[in-house]
Amino acid sequence: MTYRGRMRRFVILLSVVFTALAVALAIAPPSHAAPDVSLAAATLRGGDPVFSDPAAENPLSSAEVDQLTAQIRDSGVPVFIAVLPESAAGGATVDETLIALQSQVGLRGVYATVVGSQFRTGATTNSGLAADLGTQAFQDARDGGVYAVLSQFVTLVGDPTAGNSAGSSSATSDSGSGPLIFLLVLLIGGAVVVVVVVRRSRKRQLAQLTAVRATVDEDITAYGERLGSFNLDDPAFDDDTRADMQRALDSYDRAKSSVTHMRSPADAANVTTALEDGRYALACVEAHLDQRPLPERRPPCFVDPRHGPSVADVLWSPPGLAQRDVPMCAACRSTVDSGGQPQGLQVASAGGQVPYYQAGPEYGAYAQGYYSPFSGVMTAVVMGTMLSSMWHVPGVTAASGLDSAGFGGGDQSGGWGGFDGGGFGDGGFGGGDFGGGD
Repeated sequence: MTYRGRMRRFVILLSVVFTALAVALAIAPPSHAAPDVSLAAATLRGGDPVFSDPAAENPLSSAEVDQLTAQIRDSGVPVFIAVLPESAAGGATVDETLIALQSQVGLRGVYATVVGSQFRTGATTNSGLAADLGTQAFQDARDGGVYAVLSQFVTLVGDPTAGNSAGSSSATSDSGSGPLIFLLVLLIGGAVVVVVVVRRSRKRQLAQLTAVRATVDEDITAYGERLGSFNLDDPAFDDDTRADMQRALDSYDRAKSSVTHMRSPADAANVTTALEDGRYALACVEAHLDQRPLPERRPPCFVDPRHGPSVADVLWSPPGLAQRDVPMCAACRSTVDSGGQPQGLQVASAGGQVPYYQAGPEYGAYAQGYYSPFSGVMTAVVMGTMLSSMWHVPGVTAASGLDSAGFGGGDQSGGWGGFDGGGFGDGGFGGGDFGGGD
């Protein structure tokens, strides 16, 4: 084929491509302003599980907000609720508004929103069950208004038997985007997309493992330095002291062995479990040497678990979070009592150096190793943190199927599994017909 012939075929091919793109853009759904949920998201992310905009068509009273907040915390399940005016949607659908809210909050859990007179529910995992429970709550309590429906929804979410009799929701997808997706995939090539996604996923997982591994290595180093500060030839070491010291040394060996077998961030739990046990053993050694009673087995210091076992719960405002009682070591408690801010453990994340409890799901297992023996105590402490929606409360969430509250639940790759535009509980207040799911 001549050069002119090849050029003619190339021009024809370009024409076909641009024509296809033009058709795709012409049939694409119209764009609209993004939902305005920034204030609600900041409130929920900061530790308050309920937000009600005073400008909403169906606002909650202050007393109702307080009652819902207490109900959520008692349930032990990470639930986030926002009551917004219709104008907050900015022309988007209520489903899109709920998705935008979850995206900006960035925490795993169960979400419910009332936008104007429309009610929606969803979850970062098992959104189908959350939709069913939203549907059931609306049907059970619609005559009582917004607060009654939201309260019933929280009750159902916290009930391990809920959902067995709930009606199934039918999800409707927006078929308008189908041709666009088909044409784009056809032009770009499905195989190329898969390769790119896999490579990016592996790169992200490697970066997460590297960051968590570095943090764990620093923990082991700090613990080893503390072990080295004890003189094993000290005549004050009696049999009980030596037994606790041997336990501390064994924990050090377990931590070092576990870190060499880390293949994912989830493996960090084996390391930090050993370190938590070892640090308590060292606290017992110090008590023996100082001729004090053995310390109570308490959670590690929340400010920095490397500080060892806490001595008391102290009212404190962690950076970026609402005030709460947190377990603290003696040094951190003294700093807070004197009006200072204790130095917390900062770790590497995609957003830079942040407190370990706000670093993301890759640090979930890291914290689990330190705190899982004290999960009942820690549930209120981690509320509103990146750990809250992964915190496992035995007997609460696993049975109900809302596994987003437990470690390992959901999509650990950073995606929000199941949180899509369909399958939400749906209804209207003020006498409106129930919009879907029945």
